Amino acid sequence: MEFCKLTEKEYKVFRDAHPYRTFLNSVEALRLRAQSGRVELLGVKDGGVVVAATPVVIAPAARIYEYWYAQRGFLIDYRNDGLMGFFTAELKKYAKANKAMYLRVDPYIRRRARDINGDIVEGGEDNSDIIDIMKRAGFIHESDKPGLNNVTQSRWMFSLYINGRTAEELYKQFDEQTRWSINKTVKQGIEVRELGIDEIDIYTRMMAETAVRRGFPARTADFYRRFMEVYGDHAKLLLAYLDIGTFRSRLKEARSGLDDDLAEINRKLESTPNNKKLLNKKRVTKEAVAVNERNMRRADELEREHGAILNMATSCFTVYDNEVLYLFSGTDDTYRGFNGPYAIQWYMIKYAVEHGIDRYNFYGISGDFSENAVDRGVYEFKKGFGGEVEELLGDFLLPVAGAPFALYRRLKPELI
Repeated sequence: MEFCKLTEKEYKVFRDAHPYRTFLNSVEALRLRAQSGRVELLGVKDGGVVVAATPVVIAPAARIYEYWYAQRGFLIDYRNDGLMGFFTAELKKYAKANKAMYLRVDPYIRRRARDINGDIVEGGEDNSDIIDIMKRAGFIHESDKPGLNNVTQSRWMFSLYINGRTAEELYKQFDEQTRWSINKTVKQGIEVRELGIDEIDIYTRMMAETAVRRGFPARTADFYRRFMEVYGDHAKLLLAYLDIGTFRSRLKEARSGLDDDLAEINRKLESTPNNKKLLNKKRVTKEAVAVNERNMRRADELEREHGAILNMATSCFTVYDNEVLYLFSGTDDTYRGFNGPYAIQWYMIKYAVEHGIDRYNFYGISGDFSENAVDRGVYEFKKGFGGEVEELLGDFLLPVAGAPFALYRRLKPELI
């Protein structure tokens, strides 16, 4: 076997056929990384054939040392002791010669099968043995504590597997609140369209407003422009919007139906004026008429204040052959009651079905399933679409420069 550098073409061919592929180890992701740092493609060949590979993203750590990150783990058979041992030893030797302090590896592999509530599925998939394999190879397994941070990628995710089902079949297994919200967006006339690269400002403006509201750092328009340029057809920026003219038309249609219903109820009450069922139905229908009238006035107010087209929510996705991945989202709080984010998710779930993509990944959650979890609302939103919690193996650190790493870890624990 031979440890070597790989060309981008060699890496791409191997990566594109590997079960551990994801958008973060795609050549597009690595090209984006290379715009602000250094990336190397390393691997092992056996008889001239690539049998293992990893991207390594390299950044300064301390003084002469560097931090190396195998983004979303090795593309390797972790259970092949001979291959794993050879690759790790040669990688460490190469890293040491190039002033690496330590290497981080976060395999894109599920640890244990879990259900929608995060509970372990008895008798389900279990890859926990890979943790022991990594430890034997010299890696330190980081804490299993749940949570989100700005240093590492998400260890906990929420995914919906299509499994050959139609959009209608998937819709039926959404929870009641999610179905109601999607149905509401349809009735209101909310539409979803893709934003072009020349419309980045629409997206970044909404993301900036959301960042202020939720207290997270906002990325620049330049970042998202580079993201779209590098990922090309693999990236989608979606916008949920409402045409006030369409909204009015839907309200008028609904009002016409309510007026017809009320007329029919009054006709029946002429012969049975004390019919409790009819009287209750009349009360409910009149309440619906009042809501319709309020919404019509609201439409007028919104048009006066914001114009005829209302941009309500935006989201960013990556799309590959095996996975749709939901990355970022922003909303205009003015239109919160219109449920724009539900329209976007429903649009993309139908896209996944139509294009034969099995995994719809809502991506990061904290892994804390308590009522007081910081992301409880986000988790409940994702959970409403059905699916399952996914716990990955976690992060592993391989010390390369032993003493400097130990000191750095003690002095800068928040950076490791």
